[in-house]
Order: sequence, then structure tokens, then C-alpha cells
Amino acid sequence: MEGIEMESPDFFSDSPTGDFCDSILSQFSKSDQEDSQHLCATIGAMSQELKEQNLPLTPVAYFGATCSALDRLSSQPDSPPHVIQSLTTILSLLLPRLPIAVLKKKGDFVSEIAITVLRLNSVTEVTQTSGLKCLAHLLIIGEKVNWSNLSQNCGVILGCIIDSRPKVRRQSHLCLRDVLQNFRGTPVLPPASEAITNLFERFLLLAGGSNSNSNEGTKGAQEVLYILDALKDTLPLMSMKYMTTVLKYYKTLLELRQPLVTRRVTDSLNLVCTYPNVEVSAEALLDLLSSLALSVSTNETSAVGMTFNARLLSSGMLKVYSLNRQLCVIKLPVVFSTLKDILGSEHEEAIFAATEAFKTLINCCIDEGLIKQGVDQIINSNLDNRKSGPTIIEKVCATIESLLDYHYNAVWNMTFQVVSRMFGKLGYYSSYFMKETLKNLADMQSLPDEDFPYRKQLHECVGSALGAMGPETFLGILPLNLEANDLSDVNVWLFPILKQHIVGAHLSFFSETLLGLVGEMKQRSRKLELEGKIFSSRSADALVYSVWSLLPSFCNYPLDTAKSFKDLLRSICSALREEHDIRGIICSSLQILIQQNKKIKEGKDNLDGADISLAKQQAKSHYTPEIAGDNLNVLTASAPQLLSLLSGIFMESIVDEGGSLQSTIGELSSIAHENVVRTLFKKTMHRLLKVTQEAGIAESSRNNNSMQVDDSSTESSLSLKRAQLFDLAVSLLPGLDEPALDVLFSAIKPALQDADGLIQKKAYKVLSIILKNQEGFLSAKLEELLKLMIEVLPSFHFSAKRHRLDCLYHLIVHASKDDSKQRRHEILSSFLTEIILALKEANKKTRNRAYEVLVQIGHEYGDEDDSGQREHLFNLVARGLAGETPHMISAAVKGLARLAYEFSDLVSSAYKLLPSTFLLLQRKNREIIKANLGLLKVLVAKSKAEGLQTHLASLVEGLLNWQDDTKNHFKAKVKLLLEMLVRKCGINAVKAVMPEEHMKLLTNIRKIEERKERKQAASSVESRSHLSKATTSRLSRWNHTKIFSDFDDDNTDDSDAEMASRQQSKGSSRLKSKASSLRSVDS
Repeated sequence: MEGIEMESPDFFSDSPTGDFCDSILSQFSKSDQEDSQHLCATIGAMSQELKEQNLPLTPVAYFGATCSALDRLSSQPDSPPHVIQSLTTILSLLLPRLPIAVLKKKGDFVSEIAITVLRLNSVTEVTQTSGLKCLAHLLIIGEKVNWSNLSQNCGVILGCIIDSRPKVRRQSHLCLRDVLQNFRGTPVLPPASEAITNLFERFLLLAGGSNSNSNEGTKGAQEVLYILDALKDTLPLMSMKYMTTVLKYYKTLLELRQPLVTRRVTDSLNLVCTYPNVEVSAEALLDLLSSLALSVSTNETSAVGMTFNARLLSSGMLKVYSLNRQLCVIKLPVVFSTLKDILGSEHEEAIFAATEAFKTLINCCIDEGLIKQGVDQIINSNLDNRKSGPTIIEKVCATIESLLDYHYNAVWNMTFQVVSRMFGKLGYYSSYFMKETLKNLADMQSLPDEDFPYRKQLHECVGSALGAMGPETFLGILPLNLEANDLSDVNVWLFPILKQHIVGAHLSFFSETLLGLVGEMKQRSRKLELEGKIFSSRSADALVYSVWSLLPSFCNYPLDTAKSFKDLLRSICSALREEHDIRGIICSSLQILIQQNKKIKEGKDNLDGADISLAKQQAKSHYTPEIAGDNLNVLTASAPQLLSLLSGIFMESIVDEGGSLQSTIGELSSIAHENVVRTLFKKTMHRLLKVTQEAGIAESSRNNNSMQVDDSSTESSLSLKRAQLFDLAVSLLPGLDEPALDVLFSAIKPALQDADGLIQKKAYKVLSIILKNQEGFLSAKLEELLKLMIEVLPSFHFSAKRHRLDCLYHLIVHASKDDSKQRRHEILSSFLTEIILALKEANKKTRNRAYEVLVQIGHEYGDEDDSGQREHLFNLVARGLAGETPHMISAAVKGLARLAYEFSDLVSSAYKLLPSTFLLLQRKNREIIKANLGLLKVLVAKSKAEGLQTHLASLVEGLLNWQDDTKNHFKAKVKLLLEMLVRKCGINAVKAVMPEEHMKLLTNIRKIEERKERKQAASSVESRSHLSKATTSRLSRWNHTKIFSDFDDDNTDDSDAEMASRQQSKGSSRLKSKASSLRSVDS
């Protein structure tokens, strides 16, 4: 019968017939427990009797029969206990199904029966729990006005909370919880709470007054524990007055330092702190939390206890803060001290819980009022001798600072998080309270690496202090020390931190203070060089560069752009002219300023970034569209000077590393006045025309005097100058109007057929940039552009191929939006062959760009339209299989492989080409064979095992028939493909379609696989875990070389990763300065 007493009545669903008896029988008729059999027999007999009396088999009918039987049997002294048990169980299951009106009318009668049954001498556990359910249900649905009408039923439930039988006791706790939950907000909650409190007090007195060595004392203590168990569920539901009384008793119980008592008290307290909408006395709760904090510091040693108490203190203080902020903050130092003790323990989970508690309380309980109080007292104490003690915030900060003591060195990685959170919370005012903390952090930098594994976390923590205080205050506490006589004493370790964490600073500080130091360092460098100290001189120059490298960070949402940029402009212009090394830094800084302000003014700046630091959020909060507009006005006023300077430098430069000059000119032209950009553009085009004419004269002269020595240096110089002028002209694109664009286009058209490969390459590049950024121009000139691309094809230079592909891509994508399907087909067909052939280019960049263009076209033709368009593209590429040359055929196969790799929906289309693939494998052409094996490799890797099974026979047969007549290195690739099939489909599936004469090959593959499995099994769990992380955490990329390589390369994985190269690139190899990260024009 155990199942009956534990199940909720809702568990017993109605039977298909709707009969209550049938629902009981469906649940218990298959049970071999005696109690279940009795229950089924009782309900069956009752149902039969109702049928004989022609009564409807409704819950009300069963209810009447059950009550009548219980009333009769409960008055008989020798009633069978199992019958009463079954009837009581049936009654508890029936009550939730009855109409409330019936229960209210018969409630007193049912209560009387239930209480009579519960008072029988022979009552069983199941009878007791079922009777309690009945009483609880009657209390829940009854009128909640007059306590006297409810007190008897409540008293019975309360009497059972100290029952010696665990199941009865637990059921009483649940019933009491449900009753109190329904009493909330009614007049009967206070008297019900009072009854619970009185019971608690009575047993506390009995336990305290009895002899502790007697059985009576043991029993009294046990009963107190039972009541505490009940309070764990019910205390949050009691009225505030009596909850406060219980909490006061809890404090006394905590002082006993008895683990069994303490655990029950803290469990109950935790529920009070986390239960929603609980009305509790802040004073009583805080007093209890304070006692708990002191108890934890002196007595708690277990990991579980410390972890639980750390979380309890966190949730409890949050609760108190929501009730009474003033009371809460007074006790914060005590709680922080306790959390510090937990953090110093050896238990990992407790340390983590304490860290989270620290951060939560710092976030939620350290408020502006508390900080302002501390700041005011510090300021006043500076004016007068301080006689008062430390404020609350100072005590808290002192506790945080103490976490950096060597006693906590094992958990410094966690304490740094707490310190960082405190810096972030205090913000600018952290300099008042945590100056010494910052100095202590700086002292840790000198610790040797072998004793200090947390250097990265240390730098993050110092960075949080920098973000909170601002660079001016931060460097006032931790100076760079550039004035040091010995340059090795300079705090160079601060530069990376400053670069990463400065945000929302003042440009005036950089221009007035840091650039002043730059001037001194330059003088020092010259002096050292004159003294012959070359190494020291170069070190000083490096420091100058390091200071300048902070400029982009100072331009990251500065607070005084409109006010201070003009002062900075003079230093910037001077440095651009004289110091080549820092041009990239300055260009990057200007781009940041322009881009950030443009985004904010246009409303495109998103503040809801999960990865944005608190300091950056605060800095951005100072920006409004109006402020950004004022900043842009200042930058616009400076644009003529900067454009003139930068364009001159660009024309004088041999190389624009990272495209920083071009990108900056483009940003400036986007905000400059139209007449400024127009003037510079006209000047540039005049110079381009002049240089082009000179180049033409030089070319004519060379052709007319073919017998003379060529002046190649002059021609090369003119060619470079023309290329630079094209770059400069297109850099001004953001500020050009339609007539200017037409002028630029007119200059480009003849250059597309120029005999000079450099000029032709530059012309294609400029055209691709225009097509990418000027949709209106593309729409207006589409027909002319299409015709132009065809006309210039015969004279195009191979070096311009990549940029020509870009142009074709933009034309095809634009055409894909045309409503005419025929028109889209014509344009795509016109240039697709050229794109496919580019897949065979020797130049890696060109080849990769061709693959990218093909995939991008596939996305355009499928993602925004029906997938049939993408299949049409696939079929157009497949036409290349009928090409006349191996070059064309292999290029088409590679295009098909790339499309199938990218788009899963094309794999089925690719399978239709298998017959053609196997026919092509019969041709004795290495180029075609390599391409087709690559396609098969893609199909096997991208197919699911189920789909592969369908084509398994044809794949195996085609590969083996062809393998018999090939060279050994291609046999190795066939073996690789068979291994992939084995791993995908299983050895048995491959064996079923494998010809008998090739079984030795399959046996060899099986042995190799088994050897690999044994080797992997022998490796450690740690290495397997590491391998798993290494192979799943990186993005896979298409890799032309792996798919179409000549030989096997040990990596025979059948997943996508088998054909993919992991993205391995370092920032230093991509960029030589931060400016290049902002490059907007392809090189």
C-alpha cells in the first residue's frame, strides 16, 4: 500500500468509462501487495452494491457509500483495520473529485468521521496519512473566516507533526504546508501561525526542562527536531508576528552549536530568504544572520556546511536589504569577514560559493549612499584631523584588500574577481578606498612566475581598476615612471593593460600630460645616442612608441572630443609628417573617433552587448546623438587639414601598410563637406590624367625607339604613381556625388584594357569597390558594366583576376534580384565558365576567391529564393563535365565538389553524377582523376550513413573497377575512401557489396581500424578529453589542398573536419598595426 499513500490524488486519472472504480482498479489491480488487493476488493464491492441499488456510478455516489461505511465501522470496536484503511484511502482520493458545494455542505460530517477514524487504536500508517489528506483538503476548500471552525482539524494535523512514524510525520508536514499556503491573506492565518508557534514553544520548554540524561529528555529533543522539520516547510508561510517569534528562538538554538539543530535551522532560514513575497521582520532576520555569520567563522569546518552558509548569507542579506537597507549595510562588514574566512578554506565548492556571494553582495548592497557617506567622511577628515572610526564602506574595502594577503595565495585567482567587482562598483571613487589595494596588486607583478601562476588574472584585475578610476587617477597612483634614471625601472608592464582597458578618458590628458612625456623621452633618446648609448637610445624610442600606442584607447569614447580635439590635432599633424612609425596608430585613432560618433548619431550603436565591460558601458552612457553630433562637427572642421595632409603622405609613401592611410581618408571623406572632397577629387583626377598622358608618351616613345635602351625606371615610376592616384581617388568614394563617380568610371574603363598589369589590376580593384558600396551606380550602369566586362576580357591581365572575380560577383548578385528568370540565367551563364576556370588558378588567393565567389552566388541563389535556383546553378556548373579539355572538366568537378560541401541540399544532385564520375575516372588524365576523387571524398564525408547506404554498392564497385588500372598513389586514395565508407556504414555493410577478389583489402582496412582503436583505448582519459576539445572547438573550413591532394596524409577522418583546415592565423601576421583591423578597402 506504499504506493497509495505516497501518490497525489491527481495521479489517479479517470478511466475511459469515467467510473471512479475503474480508475482505481486500473492503477492497483496488477499489484501483488496485500493492501492494494484489499483496496481493489473494497472499491469493487462498493461499485457492485451501487449497481444493485441502481445508483449512478458518480463520485458523489461513491462518496456517500464511503462515508456511510466509515461512519458505521468507526463506531464498532472490532472493525477490520484493512477495511477502514481501504475506505479512508478511497475517501482521500474522492474528495478532490467532488463539487465544492457538496463538500462545504458535508464538511463537518466528513471531518468528524476522519477524526474519529484517526483516533482509533488500530489505525494504520496508510489510514493515518489518508485521513490527514482528507482533513487538509477540507481546510483548503472551506470558509476561512472563523478560526474556531477550523481549529479542530488543524489541531489534529499539528498533533501528527511529532508522530514517531516518518511517513505520517512527513504527510502532516505537507498537509500543514498546503493549508498555510491557502490561508495566506485570510483572517485565519495569524491564529494558525500562533498554534504552530505555541506548539514549538511548548516542546522547547519541555525539552529544556527535562533531564537530559533521561529517556524523557531524549524524546523531548527528538520532538523538537520533528517540529523544526515541519517549520522548514511552513515558516515562510506563517504570519510575520509569529515568524519573528520563531526566528528569535532560532537564534537561541544556533547558540547550542548542535549540528542536527543548526542544519534544520539554516534549511528553514534559507527557505525564508528565497521564498517569494515573504513578509518577515528585517531586524529578526538580520540578527539571526549575524549569529550565523559568527557561528560559521568559529565552528563550521565541513565543505557542505560552508558552501550552504555562504549562499545563505548572500540570499539572506539580499532579503534584508530589500526590507531595510539601513539595517543591512550596518552588518555588511561582519558578513564580508565571514565570507573571507570561507574563502580561506580548503574546500573548492565553498570557495566558489564565497566568491559568488562576495560579488552578489557587492553588486546589490554597496550603493551610492554608502559610497557617498565614505567619500564625504574622507574629504572632511582631510580638512580636519579625523577622530571618527572607519565608515562601513571603508571596513568592507579593508576586508577586500586583506584578500590579497599571502594567506590567500592559493585562491588569488578567485580573490582577483572579487577585487575587480569592487573596483567596478566603486567606479571613480575607488581611488578613495582602494588606493592601497591597487599598490598591493602592483607589488604582485614582481613575484616570479614559478610562484605566481595568476599573472593574467592579475592584469585583468589591474585593468578593472584602470577602467573604474580612469587613466588620470590610475597613473597618479601607479605612474609609468618614465622619468626613471634607469629605463629598466619603467613600468612597461602597464602599457598592455592601459591599451586594453582605457575607455571614456580625456583627450586633454593624453595631449597635455602623456605627449609632454613623449617630448622629454625624445630629448633623452637623442642625448643617449650622442653619448654612444645606442641600446638605451632605442629603448627610449620604444617607450615613445608605446606612449603613442595608447592614443587609440584614449579615442575610445573620450569625454572631451568637442573640447580637446583641436589641441590634439596639432600634435597629430606634426607626428604624421615627421614620424613614419606611428602613422598607423594615428590613423586607427581617427577612424575610431569618426566611426563611433557616426554610429551613435545615426542610432546604430548597440548598448546591449553582453561582452561590453562596465567601464565601456559607463563611457557610452555619456554619449547622446547631440554630443556625437558636436564631436563630428569638430572632426568635420578638421577634415580639410587632415585630408590634405594624409593624401600628400599617401602619395609620397611607397607602401600603405594595412591600408591605414586609405581607410582614414575614406572615413574623413564621409564626414567632410562636399566641396572639400570634390576639390581634392578633382585635383587627384587632374594628376591622374596628367600622369596617364605622360605614361602614354613614354610608351609611344619606347615603341618608336625600340632599338634604344628602355627607360624602365621612369615607366615603373609613372605606373606606380597612376596606381596610387587610383587608390586615392577610390578612398574618397564615401564623399563622392554621382557626377564624380561618372568621372572616376570614365577613368577606369580604358585602364581595364591597359597593357600594364599593375594598372589593370588597380582598375579592377577600384571598380569592385565601387560596385560593392554604390548600389545606385550599379543599378544605373548595369547594362554598360555587363557589356564592358565582356569587351575587356580578351585584353585582361592574369594579375587582375582576383579583383575581376569580385566585379563579376557583384554583377551576378545584383542580377539575381531581377524579376526575369531568363535574364538571371543569361547573366549567370555569361560569366560562370570564367569563375569555374578560376578554380584552377595557380595563384592561391585567386583560387580561394573563386571558390568564395561560387559559394556566395550559391547563397544568393538559394537562401533568399527557392532552392531550385541553387540546383539550377549546380546544373550549370555540371555542364562543364562535357568540356573538351581536361582543364575545363577538372575545374567543373571541383566547382561541384565545393557546392556539395557547402550546401547539403545539393548532395542528392551530386549523387546523380556518379555514373559520369566513374566514367571520367577511366580517363588516363591525372588532373581529372584528382578532381573526381575529391568529389567522391566530399560526397562520402557530407552524406549521412542512411543516404550513403543507398549508393554504397555503386561507390564500391566504381572505385574497385577503376583501382585495378591506376598508379599506386591513387590506390592509396581509393583505400582512404573505402576506410571512410567503413567508418560511415560499418564493416558489414561494405563487406556485403565488396567483390570476393578484394576481400583482402577489406581485411587490411579492418586490421588497421582495430589497431587504431586499441591505440586510442590505451591513451589516457585526459589526452582523449584534450583531443575531443581540440577537434570540436574550432571551426572547420574548406581546404582545397586536402581534398584534391595527390597522396594520403594520415588524417582519414570521415567527418567534415577531415577535409577542413583549422583556422590558424596570428594577429601579428595579419596586421602590422591596429589600423589595419579597421581597413575598409581590400588590398
